[in-house]
Amino acid sequence: MRNGGRGGSVLILKLTQSCYNFTMKRSLMDIIVCPVCKGDLTLTVAAEEGDEIVTGSLHCGKCNVDYPIEESIPNLLPPEND
Repeated sequence: MRNGGRGGSVLILKLTQSCYNFTMKRSLMDIIVCPVCKGDLTLTVAAEEGDEIVTGSLHCGKCNVDYPIEESIPNLLPPEND
């Protein structure tokens, strides 16, 4: 069965978080880049718990794309071209 949407990828990210305890932290900003252009991302934090970023976004100025952070998981899937 083929998955035409992003649901499968989000599930993989959630499973990865469960298995490896991956959560968004400020320290990851040294290694996270835009998945499209590999440029720097700007972090905007809406909610934080300790050193964990619970909600917010990562913005690529070159591509002008925002990548959401929800439940401490950054969604770095490239935007779909319509």
